[in-house]
Amino acid sequence: MSDAGNRPSSASLRVALDASFLALPPSGTATYVRALADALRAADRALELTLLDPHWSDARQEEHRRPWQGLARDPRLRRFAWDSIGVGRAARRARPDLLHVPHLAAPLRAGVPFVVTVHDVIPLLLPEYRASWPMRVNLAVMRRTVRRARLVLTPSHTAAADIERVLGIPRACIRITPEAAGPEFAPAPDRCAILASVRRLGVRERYIFNVGGLDARKNLPVLLEAFARALPRLQEPAQLVIAGAPHSANPTVFPPLSPVVERLGLTGKVLLPGRVSEADKLALYQAADLYVTPSLYEGFGLTALEAMACGVPTIAANRASLPEVVGDAGLLVEPEPDALAAAMVSLLADPARRADLAARGIARASTFTWERTARLTLAAYDECRVLSTEC
Repeated sequence: MSDAGNRPSSASLRVALDASFLALPPSGTATYVRALADALRAADRALELTLLDPHWSDARQEEHRRPWQGLARDPRLRRFAWDSIGVGRAARRARPDLLHVPHLAAPLRAGVPFVVTVHDVIPLLLPEYRASWPMRVNLAVMRRTVRRARLVLTPSHTAAADIERVLGIPRACIRITPEAAGPEFAPAPDRCAILASVRRLGVRERYIFNVGGLDARKNLPVLLEAFARALPRLQEPAQLVIAGAPHSANPTVFPPLSPVVERLGLTGKVLLPGRVSEADKLALYQAADLYVTPSLYEGFGLTALEAMACGVPTIAANRASLPEVVGDAGLLVEPEPDALAAAMVSLLADPARRADLAARGIARASTFTWERTARLTLAAYDECRVLSTEC
């Protein structure tokens, strides 16, 4: 599919975008919604874009809020109620030509045509993510409602294949709209100043960085094991910094890392700063010597792209969509301790190779832009104008 660069800006379209994730803790979906909304407005000045959330439109807020009052204490039920009922109701009030739902969900009754962005089908692929009954109920409903979309957008060929296989959505109904690192992700103009800024977070020496989630598929205990095996072979002292915080206390989905750190004797060598601000996350990328993601499944792998955009040599698992994103601009390895340890030791001992990967990473990351994502998304919107059937 082309980038639809010749789309006429005069083709006015009213789109309602579910923006409920912007009010929640930072996540990949929130990043997607914010960046896409900005890029869509810049790409098509004629586009009428309305952002919907559970308190959309102050004039109607009290009426709209009543159905959610009894659900306020349970965020899972509140999420399900919004996805299945609330977003459709808000869309009908906004009266758009098209509703865009930015994650694996869709309303029971939309009242308008809609598209869905399915970043991945992780809860349907990995059993630990659907262990609770609320999640199983939610997935059972969403498997049916997502099929009513006019089109499904997804960021990678890997995710597209899984959507076709797991959800049974025909490939002809799926459009690939890759994501991007924001313009702020770039090499530090003054690395010494950035290094000084991360010292207050507990960074003491050169370090390997990881961010993007602490859930089971991120494979972080294996990263810790690899770091423990690499440490005795490093020419200089190093730390491992893993930023982020679990989204729940469920140890099946978010296995605690501190016991693994203690068991491996890495206390003082591993820094777990918890959830960090966007400014601190950027600084941690820019000052890192390596970025390592041993994730077993990514629908896109945005953190690897952000690291490469910052000029950080990147090691990624040779799994799922990560090879699509990293290409030959990073080191793709098997996500197991010995292979990861060997890659870390090799790169930290080879400044020339690190410099080569840094340059390759910057060049590779520059080919992914939110402008392109917006053009592809607008082209999908235009297709929905002439499509009269659901997937």
